[in-house]
Amino acid sequence: MHAAQRPSGLRRRGRGRGGYALMAVLAVVLLAGAPLKVTAHPHVFIDARLEFQFDDSGLHGFWAEWAFDELFTSMIVLDFGAPRRGPFSEQLTRSIHEGAFSNLQFYDYFTYVFVDGSRYPTESVEQFSAFMRDHRIVYRFFVPFHHPLDSRNRTLRVRMYDETFFTDIAFERHEPVRIRSDGGLQYDYRVVRNQDVAIEYDNRNQSVRREGAVYSGLTHPYEVVLQYRRR
Repeated sequence: MHAAQRPSGLRRRGRGRGGYALMAVLAVVLLAGAPLKVTAHPHVFIDARLEFQFDDSGLHGFWAEWAFDELFTSMIVLDFGAPRRGPFSEQLTRSIHEGAFSNLQFYDYFTYVFVDGSRYPTESVEQFSAFMRDHRIVYRFFVPFHHPLDSRNRTLRVRMYDETFFTDIAFERHEPVRIRSDGGLQYDYRVVRNQDVAIEYDNRNQSVRREGAVYSGLTHPYEVVLQYRRR
């Protein structure tokens, strides 16, 4: 994603082929783009965190961290031979990127950015890495997005969700947002559910679920609302 001069309406890009699915239990459902119906949602759980990167000229983008559930972690360990302790090799990181992440390009990486009501597609991400933290696999990647910084109040919204609800994405309860800046920034943020976006899904089988959540068949995605200006 590049400069904020390129708003886009909502659209679906073509699907890719090949690679592992986001979850090996239901092989190639999502990342490989297979047209398979799933009768119970969700099956993959992500706790997300965003870190916005500013300098004196403005926003340059944000880091995203996705901490996956223990079952998905076990699938990555099994399918890719990922160690449960210690760093991942460059070759292993490439394999995970190619086999269990890259096809998300056809789904905008589940990341939707809005400024003043216009959506900017997430066409690419950079600096992908994968590692273990607290016995869970974590994906970390950078989303380039340039937006100016001046005395005007700016409002930026970042929404992360899977419209099929195969993947349930929520933001971390502790410190869901971090800000990197040179100190010349005044900002505030909140994490909310966007009630204007409805995600309908089949909730007949609730054997796989996020702890404490109630699955009624209708949900709304979380989004970070960041307001900022030059101090």
